[in-house]
Amino acid sequence: MHPEPPHRFTRFLEWFCPPELCEAILGDLYEQFEMDIDQVGQRRANRRYRWNVIRFFRPGILFRNRNRIKLFNNMMWSNYLKVAFRNLYRRRLYSLINAVGLSIGIAFCGLIYLYIQNEKSFDKFQTNGDRIFRIEEYGYDDWGAKETGELYRYSAYVQIPVIPTLKAEVPQVEFATRFSPHGEGIFTYGDKIFNEEITFTDKDFFQIFSFELLEGNREKLFNDKNEVVITPSIVEKYFDGESPLGKTIELSIFGDNQPYVVTGVIEEAPANSSITYSLLIPQENRPFFEQSKDRWNNFNTPSFVMLYKNADMEQFEANLDIIVEKYMGENLERWREDSSLPEDLELFKFKYTRFTDIHMDTKVEWTRSSDPQYSYILGGIALFILLIACINYISLALTTSASRRIEVGIRKAIGAQRNQLLAQFSFESMLLALISMIVGLGLITVFLPYFNEFTTKEIVLGGPDLIRLTLVSLVITLLVGFLSGGYPALFLSAIRPTQVLKGNFTGRLNAGFTKPLVILQFTLSAVLIISSLIMYRQMKFITTKDLGYESSQVVVIPTQVGYNPEGNRIIANFRNALNNEPDIESVSGTTTAFSQGWSRNGYKYKGEDKTAYVFGVDPNYIPLLNIEILEGRNFDPAIASDSNALIVNESLVRDLGWEDPLAERLNWREDSLDGHAIIGVVKDYHFLSLESGIYPMFLSINNDDVGYLNYILVRIRPGAIDNAMGILKEKWKDIAPDKPFDYTFLDEDVANQYASYKRWMNIMGLATGFAILISCLGLFGLAGINAVNRTKEIGIRKVMGAEIHNIFVLLNRQFIWLALISFIIATPLSYYLMNQWLSEFEFAVEISWQIFAISMLAGLSIALLTVSYHAIRAANINPSETLKYE
Repeated sequence: MHPEPPHRFTRFLEWFCPPELCEAILGDLYEQFEMDIDQVGQRRANRRYRWNVIRFFRPGILFRNRNRIKLFNNMMWSNYLKVAFRNLYRRRLYSLINAVGLSIGIAFCGLIYLYIQNEKSFDKFQTNGDRIFRIEEYGYDDWGAKETGELYRYSAYVQIPVIPTLKAEVPQVEFATRFSPHGEGIFTYGDKIFNEEITFTDKDFFQIFSFELLEGNREKLFNDKNEVVITPSIVEKYFDGESPLGKTIELSIFGDNQPYVVTGVIEEAPANSSITYSLLIPQENRPFFEQSKDRWNNFNTPSFVMLYKNADMEQFEANLDIIVEKYMGENLERWREDSSLPEDLELFKFKYTRFTDIHMDTKVEWTRSSDPQYSYILGGIALFILLIACINYISLALTTSASRRIEVGIRKAIGAQRNQLLAQFSFESMLLALISMIVGLGLITVFLPYFNEFTTKEIVLGGPDLIRLTLVSLVITLLVGFLSGGYPALFLSAIRPTQVLKGNFTGRLNAGFTKPLVILQFTLSAVLIISSLIMYRQMKFITTKDLGYESSQVVVIPTQVGYNPEGNRIIANFRNALNNEPDIESVSGTTTAFSQGWSRNGYKYKGEDKTAYVFGVDPNYIPLLNIEILEGRNFDPAIASDSNALIVNESLVRDLGWEDPLAERLNWREDSLDGHAIIGVVKDYHFLSLESGIYPMFLSINNDDVGYLNYILVRIRPGAIDNAMGILKEKWKDIAPDKPFDYTFLDEDVANQYASYKRWMNIMGLATGFAILISCLGLFGLAGINAVNRTKEIGIRKVMGAEIHNIFVLLNRQFIWLALISFIIATPLSYYLMNQWLSEFEFAVEISWQIFAISMLAGLSIALLTVSYHAIRAANINPSETLKYE
């Protein structure tokens, strides 16, 4: 048999060459091809044949065939459109399900796309972002090494003198600034008094960061210590639309009232900024600044530098090491000797992170950092859901395509070409896909505000994001439409008219390839169902676990005077004012309220380094929170020696190995020979979040040792919240008329510690709902194909006496097996993933078999309900109709 030339190039020639020339040209090409085989061999003959075909692809031939190259004329497009809408309407149920499934997939993917884009966009608006770096501490942590096994502490907080030193001594540094969010201070202008967030920084802040200065002169800001730069929201709140420049306001920081002149108005930090602010004032106003400005052992200040263009990064890093050796070397060596640390152990160095990378950097804790793992997981789920939506779309297209075989046979019998049928089916599929895309974009618009609430984002759909989202959706839609319409089109367009018109054609569709995909999609749904249940149980466990104290009905009120004697005076006066109020059960004070911060001190005990958390309280603290005293007693203000005594928790007793703690003394300040007497031991309670364990802790009423009280705790009688809050506000005005009344509820403060986990749980719940819905649509499509394939079998079985329930079981049995296989695969996968997630909590629920059983029953029930429509419908068809089916 003589070899044939390349078929693809032959077909290509037949496509572009006019019929009256094609036969002659092909004859010449074939003749030349046979000669080339004899002379140069088949490989080179094939190459020459391809080249000869390409040579004929020229304008002289193309223009003679211009009418044939035109695929569609207006009439054909009009016909395709009419037929498409007619078929969509005729198969309304499947068309609706197709559109809903794909639109939901597009909507979910669109929302996740916007979320990931928002995460990636953080700080990218900064003009000099690639030259800005955050300076970080990387130091050996002896406490961490003993408690958690982490040898090094990696922190964004460095010493106050670092920034002026780097600017003065490191030639690569062009600008440098400290950025210290302080918390709230009292802002007063005229008769308006409110708490506002205050941030201490340096004048270089305005040179480093490209936030727009709306009023004022960027070069002249912070030339004086008593200047303040504010945001438009502050202007609107206090100045009633007037320009604030030059006006004097009063700020109270830790009870120290000072006048400040407004010298600038800076734009609000965008939602995708890693640093935020409301009021900016010079760093020199920071409490205890003068005492700390030259101290190299106090780490409490976030710091940023901007390097010169093309700065030598290796030299910059070397200069950081020089700074460490120059200003900290002596103390580090003394520490090495005192603690007997090996010479090869690196004790401390400065590191840095590019500013545009800090949002997605989880090595260093930052107020607005984000774990990129969440974006990867959500992106993977979104892509998978879109894939499932596409699979469902194809499955349902196959389900409906078999019913059109007679239409195809008639069309081909009257002269329709295969390419026209391909175009018709592809056009219909793309039309439905485009409708789905429009609906999906509409769903994104509708649900974006709710999605923002779930994720605490401020995503706005507009501008470049909207254009990119629309283009991505359009590409996906056209691709899905083409693929989903292409397979049925190829399948149906290959039908011979004689087979159909003589009734010899079977409508059976081989949908076996969809079963693994359905298992895959249902496995994902099962993983999400199990994960959501475990997350729900963990969050319920956290919010209902006995924390060792009673947090309900407790109001937390900051004194707003800082750590000074004024706080104790306000608490005492507030307690006296509420003594005769029946709705108020108790009033107490503390240095640090739950979730508002903590203080941890290190000390030596019998030559060993120890650490403990320290809380300053008053005698009402333990009874107000109903903390259980296991040994000893509470503080008694009538006993003078109690001012120098401590109450410790069980963990501290275990840590120090005490057998009779009431006979012990603890010299935690190492300022006396005897130390502090232990008068009580309380049962361990969760003063930190459940992500952490319960560590050694003690309580003290000595303000000189642990600081002054800064928060008021008020326990309200059950059922009296509304009336009691009015009383508290009224009494506050009498006690502190110059300070706004702010408060939170203790149980809400505790719950807010887990806000990020709740947000993640909400997103997982949303993804679970979408995955289940789309997976059900996939099962619905597969059940439809199965019913089509077994129509005649069902008729025969009914004729032979099969009951409806027998047919129901027959058709649903395989789907139950698919669901069971999915859960068998999903169980170890979800167990592993949830174990990883729960490992972040010191106290977590156990993953019991009941969770998997409940999830499996729920999944099987959903699957059964989904496929029952086709089973019941097929079982109720008259056998006389089904026996004619094939």
